[in-house]
Amino acid sequence: MKPEVLFADRKPRSWVVLDIESAVIDTVGHRRFLAMERFVPRDDQPPRRGYQRRDDPLLTPRWPFQTIVAASVMLLIEHENGNIDVGQFTTLSAPDLSERQIVEGVLAVLANAPSGTELASWAGMVHDVPMLALAAQRHGLTLPSGWRWLGFGGNDPVRHLDLARTTTGGFKMKPVHLAEVLASLDIPAKITAPAFSVARLIYEQQWDTVQEAVENDVISTALLLAHWRQLHDGRASLDVVKDRILRRVEELRDGRGYVPALREYRARLQAARKAAATASMAALAPWLEQDAA
Repeated sequence: MKPEVLFADRKPRSWVVLDIESAVIDTVGHRRFLAMERFVPRDDQPPRRGYQRRDDPLLTPRWPFQTIVAASVMLLIEHENGNIDVGQFTTLSAPDLSERQIVEGVLAVLANAPSGTELASWAGMVHDVPMLALAAQRHGLTLPSGWRWLGFGGNDPVRHLDLARTTTGGFKMKPVHLAEVLASLDIPAKITAPAFSVARLIYEQQWDTVQEAVENDVISTALLLAHWRQLHDGRASLDVVKDRILRRVEELRDGRGYVPALREYRARLQAARKAAATASMAALAPWLEQDAA
């Protein structure tokens, strides 16, 4: 079957790639929980039997008391020739925006995305979507039309490409970090800050670095999506797709601390393609080199 027949009725796809950063800031809410439990903490309070301190919700606030402080959203739009372009790259963050404003900004991107746009994330089912939905409830917001399914957990396999799910066989493989998968595929990640440092950066209010970290995760996830998509759609070369995404990021985020590393990575990919093309030409048409000599 010819490729043009195979894709004759296929509509171009689009994805919203989302990453959220949050930290436990809602101490007022946690105090309400302690009051419900009739619990009065002491400085030397030991954890309850069977708990370590970090696991005891009376002593260590858990995720419902986290506040969204930064979000990055990238809209990827598929072309008819199989390439992908960056239609929008938006970052919403403290200190300029409150949690409500950040969530409203994310919902606005979803509302304005092309019809049928899918969500793409890394482990968004177990972090980003629940955090977004709970924050929207906290502020009395309504999910946009076409995105109400996010309020049911965001685990729709058709509308939500959770790359942690696809990579691990539906979470049946042992959970791994995003950086592990990216390293195995030679995709740059965590360029300006390692994952474990983001919470500290939030508490220290180093917002520029927090913004770079959340953007870097979205960029890496977009490149991972390009690799995943190549499994079933080979209309455009993987390197060409990645090059387009990276060039657009360099244009949109010129001056960010991670851009030099991305530019170097893109140059390396270009050099590898050129070397491969030269080797192929020498093997298939050796007379060209003889003529050049």
